[in-house]
Amino acid sequence: MKKIILLLLIFLLLLPAAASADRGSIPYIPGVRIFEPSQDALIAWNGEEEILILATELYASEKTKILQVLPLPSEPEVKKSSRDVLRRANEFVMQKIFDDLRQPVLRNDMPETPAAEIKEEVVIGSHDILVVEVLNQNYFVNWVNNYLKEKGEKAPQIPETLKETINNYINRGYNYFVFDTIEVSPDPEMNEAISYTFKTDKLYYPLEITKSDHGVSEISLFILTDQNLINYNGIEKDRIIERTPAVELSIVDLAYISEDIDDLFTEKSDDFLIASSNTRLLNWSIKDNLANFNSDLLVDSKIEGLLKNEIIYQGTTFIDVQAEKNYPYSSEKEIETISGVAEMRMGSRMHPWLARSINGKALFSARTNKIITNFDAEGQKITVKGYSSKEAHIAMRDPIDKMPVLISIRDVFYVTEIVGWTPYNGIVVSSDGKLNDERTHFWLKDK
Repeated sequence: MKKIILLLLIFLLLLPAAASADRGSIPYIPGVRIFEPSQDALIAWNGEEEILILATELYASEKTKILQVLPLPSEPEVKKSSRDVLRRANEFVMQKIFDDLRQPVLRNDMPETPAAEIKEEVVIGSHDILVVEVLNQNYFVNWVNNYLKEKGEKAPQIPETLKETINNYINRGYNYFVFDTIEVSPDPEMNEAISYTFKTDKLYYPLEITKSDHGVSEISLFILTDQNLINYNGIEKDRIIERTPAVELSIVDLAYISEDIDDLFTEKSDDFLIASSNTRLLNWSIKDNLANFNSDLLVDSKIEGLLKNEIIYQGTTFIDVQAEKNYPYSSEKEIETISGVAEMRMGSRMHPWLARSINGKALFSARTNKIITNFDAEGQKITVKGYSSKEAHIAMRDPIDKMPVLISIRDVFYVTEIVGWTPYNGIVVSSDGKLNDERTHFWLKDK
């Protein structure tokens, strides 16, 4: 029974969470509150072009039309998609989990350069979509306001924060905006999934555009890419939760998810097609107060800047090596100091595990509550600071039925500092040149 409960808990924790951050919303009727309890997104990026698929559930405090604003780095192709695309991507994530566990627009009457130019108008279900290129930043916000007055039932009010954010995007070179007019009511309704395809040299997901809204949001993102995700130029990587391990996808898998996505990762020539052989599906989550999104998700694959911090540790090459922040770790517990020779403690044959120990106490990190790994100090006398505990727990798979179990480890020590040592993390480079998606942590002795 305990195994079944643990399995269900892990399954529920790994399911994609609802999200509500991708576009800024302007109600046609001032004062109406807009709610977005569910929003799912899939990003497919090949290093040059991106497909962004969004599907949202919306409702309002009263019936109204709203204008949603989506900034993009280049002119997009907009067309109808399907929530089935996200469902199919999720199938591979769930399969991996169970394998691991059990296995009009804007017009300008002024003589100056027009504020904007309409590039495309398209109606998809309840969505009235307009793709606009900004030509004159000075009048663009007024142009948006005039458009809303033409279309709305009452004079709209664009939040000052949203005006500032729009201008910020324009100043950064984002001259294309998608305006999506839809009608919402007090009854939650799932809208059609929309696909946006555009050129970009960075994986991109808009977050800053939503900072004029309020409340905490958890954003669930499926990422499909054949690129090494290296430089996080927008929000920091440590704000991203990797909900499940990466899933390697074949050509057949990509075609099952979406023909457009399959085409994105297939190089075409006159005589044959060459498909990418290392496309991965990532399952990410970002949770924060919307007001804290001061930048977007922007990730490139340029490796040059990482090579300056390269080291070889125990025969493995690491790049972009960094000392961990906020070390020594803080704790509300009463801190004690112990010294002794670093030894190795092991689990049983049924449930094998390895942990460094001092005076018989298995060493756990006070920051992560996990066994300290990659600490090459066996046989050396060391001093550590932290606090003792009678026991700790780690999750493992039962070797017989492959179900997850919690293993109790008695007599442990939670480490806040290893005197004379510093924790680092870096990106592992494999022998074939591929980069690990997750950073690896290890300890180095101070010189």
